[in-house]
Amino acid sequence: MNEMLISEDEIKILLVDDEVNITKALRRLLMDNDQYDVHIANSGRDALDLLAEETDIGVIVSDQRMPEMTGVEFLSKARDLVPDAVRILLTGYADIEASIDAINEGAVFRYLTKPWEDEPLLRAISEAACNYRLIAENKRLNALVLKQKEELQEWNNRLKQRVLDQTSHIRNKSDDLANVNLQLRNSFAETIESLAGLIEMRDRRAPGHSRNVAELVTAMAENMNFSVEEKSQIRSAGLLHDIGKIGMSDRLLEKSLQDYSSKERQEYRNHVVRGQAAIDMVPALREIGVLIRHHHERFDGRGFPDQLKGNAIPLGARLICAADMFERKLIQFPESDALTSALTELECEWGKSLDPKVRLALEEGAQQVYCSLDISVEVLEAKVSPTELEVGMQLGDDLYSGTGVLLLKQGTFFDENAIAAVKRCFMIDPFERDIRVLLKRTELD
Repeated sequence: MNEMLISEDEIKILLVDDEVNITKALRRLLMDNDQYDVHIANSGRDALDLLAEETDIGVIVSDQRMPEMTGVEFLSKARDLVPDAVRILLTGYADIEASIDAINEGAVFRYLTKPWEDEPLLRAISEAACNYRLIAENKRLNALVLKQKEELQEWNNRLKQRVLDQTSHIRNKSDDLANVNLQLRNSFAETIESLAGLIEMRDRRAPGHSRNVAELVTAMAENMNFSVEEKSQIRSAGLLHDIGKIGMSDRLLEKSLQDYSSKERQEYRNHVVRGQAAIDMVPALREIGVLIRHHHERFDGRGFPDQLKGNAIPLGARLICAADMFERKLIQFPESDALTSALTELECEWGKSLDPKVRLALEEGAQQVYCSLDISVEVLEAKVSPTELEVGMQLGDDLYSGTGVLLLKQGTFFDENAIAAVKRCFMIDPFERDIRVLLKRTELD
């Protein structure tokens, strides 16, 4: 347990001021604390020379106004020498703006005005020392974890070698690993599909929109000879292009774009940035996030959020923009002539909103996938028993067994396997309430 405690060893503190009486006053103020080892420098240059030797300085307190080098300049250089040291700036009221800039740039932990009050200064130094101890402890723990990981890796390597030496089933194990990787890829694809389902659940006015766009851009990518990896990426981006709308209010989602106020229009435009941010923590989705961010840029540079123009817009985003606009036109017409009418409606957009170079890919792709697109206009809710479940229904809430075991996540589309699994569980561990599902109006007729 002692290894997990933050060390209470001495913290080295460096006081920097060109006025000797100031550094002396600060040293006297800190003398009563036996956990501080105080060092003094009377210029930024002297302080940097000291830091080059004393690399374990934990807290730096510097004046802002010094000859040759300001406090902000010194602390910025000090950060390069001792990045873990916690930095405090003493400044007069005239320098507060520069001090705030230094804080925003990450150069200082805190600034205090001169003349200082003893208690706030002591408290700030104490907090800085605590922060330094936390940083040091975190580094120690990370090093410990790394060491243990390396030891575990070494042990695993030895074990693997023993297994390889003793088994005659290497090929079978390789096949097993390939199956696992395939399952992981399938799981990733299913996760993307589920997220798309959640998007459509959030925006009831656009049932099937994300999947329709995904089908269209996949066909377009095929016609433009994209690689397998590129086609997979753009399909995922098509499925997730509106993920940022999950954060929009019901009021905005229910209004038409032309009815938005200027403030509401800006909130709507933010959905592409939120969409990128929502998935950026997943490394495998970062490139997809870039396409999501830019799918509302216009070819003439009048789009959002960054007003990119022409070829500066990622090609995948240009494809999604065209597919998105076409799909929204498509649902405005009767199904009998929706395809022709939607393509005609786009005539005036080529060269303005849309890149003319992707026109042929869209028109050919639309012809190829039109019959498989879902151009329903309404999604409805229903509550059904396990025996009433049908393929294609979408789960409206997380589904738990009677004893609280999670069976299926919200947004899952029921196939034959999922329905069979729910029915089996209901026989073994029955739940009391009906299952909330989402389905197209035609499925209820």
